[in-house]
Amino acid sequence: MKIANHLSRVLAAALFGLGCHTAALHAQNIMLHLDAPQGIDAQTLAADIGTLKITFSNSKDFFDTSLYAANTLDFGSDYYNNGKDSYHHYFSRELTLNADDGSGNAWWGNQNKTWLKFETVRRQVSGRAGQPIYYRIYSPHFSRIITGQIDPTDAEEVTLHHTELVQARRVAFMPPVGRDGNAVPAILAPDLRTGAYFNGTTTRVNMHDLTEPFARYAYKGDTLRYLVAPNSDELALHADSIVVTDTTTCVTTDYRKAVECHFYITDSQGRLCPVTNGQLASVYYKLQPGAKRGRGYCGYNFGGNMFKLTAPDGTHAAYALPGRQTFQLKWPTVQTDDPDFLMPCNAAQGYILGEVTIPASTEPVSLSIAQSKPLRVTTTLADAAPYADHLQFSAHTYVSPPYSWAENEKMTVLCKEVSRQIKGNDLVVTTLVEGSTYPYLALNAQYGAQSDTIASVLSNQCSVYGLFCTPRTELTQDDFHFDGAKLPPFSKLHPVKFIVPCHLLQQGEKLYIHGQFGDDWYSTRCSAFATHHEGCAKSLNPGTATPVPYDTLTVILPEGNHEWYVCKNFTPYDSANIHTFTLGATDTLTQTIYDREFALLRVNDFDSDSIYVYTNNIPATKLYKRYIVDGSRHNQVHYALEEIPLHPGYNDYTVSYRQIKIQKDTLARVNYGVETPVYYDDPHYNNYTAYRKTGSVYNIRKDEIATLDSAIMVSSRSEVDLVTFMSVTSGSIWIPRYFAHIAPSAADTTVTAYTHLVVPTEFTYKGSLPGKIGKLSKLDMFLGPERMRVVPFRHFSGRLDLVPGHYTMEGEFYNEDSEAYFPFAVTFTIEANKPTTIELCPDPTAIAAATADSAPAKAAACYAPDGRRISTPQPGLNIIKMTDGSVRKVIVK
Repeated sequence: MKIANHLSRVLAAALFGLGCHTAALHAQNIMLHLDAPQGIDAQTLAADIGTLKITFSNSKDFFDTSLYAANTLDFGSDYYNNGKDSYHHYFSRELTLNADDGSGNAWWGNQNKTWLKFETVRRQVSGRAGQPIYYRIYSPHFSRIITGQIDPTDAEEVTLHHTELVQARRVAFMPPVGRDGNAVPAILAPDLRTGAYFNGTTTRVNMHDLTEPFARYAYKGDTLRYLVAPNSDELALHADSIVVTDTTTCVTTDYRKAVECHFYITDSQGRLCPVTNGQLASVYYKLQPGAKRGRGYCGYNFGGNMFKLTAPDGTHAAYALPGRQTFQLKWPTVQTDDPDFLMPCNAAQGYILGEVTIPASTEPVSLSIAQSKPLRVTTTLADAAPYADHLQFSAHTYVSPPYSWAENEKMTVLCKEVSRQIKGNDLVVTTLVEGSTYPYLALNAQYGAQSDTIASVLSNQCSVYGLFCTPRTELTQDDFHFDGAKLPPFSKLHPVKFIVPCHLLQQGEKLYIHGQFGDDWYSTRCSAFATHHEGCAKSLNPGTATPVPYDTLTVILPEGNHEWYVCKNFTPYDSANIHTFTLGATDTLTQTIYDREFALLRVNDFDSDSIYVYTNNIPATKLYKRYIVDGSRHNQVHYALEEIPLHPGYNDYTVSYRQIKIQKDTLARVNYGVETPVYYDDPHYNNYTAYRKTGSVYNIRKDEIATLDSAIMVSSRSEVDLVTFMSVTSGSIWIPRYFAHIAPSAADTTVTAYTHLVVPTEFTYKGSLPGKIGKLSKLDMFLGPERMRVVPFRHFSGRLDLVPGHYTMEGEFYNEDSEAYFPFAVTFTIEANKPTTIELCPDPTAIAAATADSAPAKAAACYAPDGRRISTPQPGLNIIKMTDGSVRKVIVK
């Protein structure tokens, strides 16, 4: 923690030297006066800098330049954290350059006293009352960032006066001069320590185009470290520094002084070998600490500018100015007859990074970027002769930025086997390892049957360099270990076969094995994992007698106690899925993962199969959903929502469909939709726009009498709501939706869409508009003897345009102010061409004639006189809603 804090302070202060914080001030009307560098005329300042920007924030976090470095962000960004938070807020204004402050000096700021007020800024940045507001003034032309804070006060006016730039001196970076004496377009990092450039413009921070002079204002005695990268396939980048003097300084990078460099790789015999393939680029890596993702400040990868220049012998070439310089080779090949040559890649993904010294010269110079350093290592494995065909060696090392994008990244190192001999019962293997990166030699056991997966196990490693970086050329199995675990004696190793369903491995599951041999757990434990090899072609065979293929993973394990499980990401889902066994000296073991530990479901739906795999905790059912619209077949709809039962092992399920057909009773255009039924306990059906899930609407044209064949296909085990409604040119908000509930069935179903001319129908509640009573909170409205449900399109406003027919309608309004419910229940008939008004709460004292065959009505709900719903009648007047829809007044004494 102390180291991290120290690095943060180094980044914020010592490294960047950009902080220039002033004392806290109080302000109501804000006046700002920033003195310009003395001795520089206003015309030059206007050309160099022009207008400045001042940014305000509710947090001073954007003062900390290390936060920008950690995210590799440009200082010109207000969002030091990539803008990925909602707490920090920013507000910017421009500062105008003024030619004369009355003493002949230029300055930036405002002359209008009402230009900016503290309260205005506070609101813009969501600042808290009584809290300060922070500000920063940044320009890429300044070597320092100006910061400050404003405290709230009742003072009428305060001027923020900054004089930091008065003593700054002008440094002019000129476009570089090419080999022909003409200017070359380039990119400039005026402060090498805070710039970054990676692969074109994907990451380009604190850098600027150098197609015309670029001015930087710094202070006498300051050292400016800068970097120039020409836009050229022949010229290398150049990093240099200058000390700021008391006068204006011009910096010109002149490539007429560059040296023609030919680049080679040295083989193990010390000969320079031409690089005839790959890509050569000029780079600079001095990454500052604290950066994320390996792309920090002071990293310059101009991989997009590959050098095309070649030497007479075909090797890569470039022009570079004298000094230390880093070059990068990607996937190189060389011309060499060295039998022991191994490519000395020292960076991830097949790269070579090499730093060379370029001498001053008028003649071409030959430079070696890297040298092959093969190490011949002989490993003797006692009692390993029985496994001679299964043991293999590989090499790797661990690299960090700039040699990789991540810290401590594992990188493959080239190695090749020279010889393999059996001496008695021992196995002796000689290997050449490329040793320039101080690699590890890894021993792996691979057991391959003809058609079974090859399982890598017993992965142990040994450094090929010992104390004081001394090469180790003679190794035994005692030298190989991993994380403290030693390699078991080969006389105590035996193959164990694991029979695993292929689909588990194909889905990323792995077989994990943990074991112990001997008495010392730490030094004698072993771990391994195995999975499919890339060439495995086994696949599921649905519909056959053996639909699930199995794979045999043969793992070499030591004698002792072991546990195994199959899962993803190292951790088993349940301790019940961990299996144990003991391996003896003469055992031939086979461990099988049985069907009870997984379920495979094949769903056949029309012309496609879907496969679902469940391991360990198998659910009782699979909720299968399908809603597909085939536009090429007149918007044919396939709908299925079924609970498919599951059992351990193989499950085969076929979705069968039936046709739902809509027929019309007039030549009118009808719209329809297919909706999933509402499954919660108390659906309200008072607003279709809130109810609908699919949002998809289809239609039957005027000249069609029904939907086309197979237009609506619903699975036989699904229930669905078929929604129909008239298509009109105006007044559509009053057209309700008619729901036909389709129950599960194997038979086709026909639904009639009501298309007669609609009748405007107004509704009142005790003579008033329903909206004055409250909002419609619940509605059950049906049409005709088949009880077709009717649902308003939007919030019920007191009008519906209904097709002729007999309706039943009950529900309740809810008044939010009084928290009261107002129930209603009516039946009515709508006649063609007769607009009507329906009273939802008729006189409850009216006596309705009872029919002879009507069942006795029962109480369905009880309300107090003020409309509150109550559970049981209370003393006094009660309003009782009956099951037949009538409403009664009952007085309880």
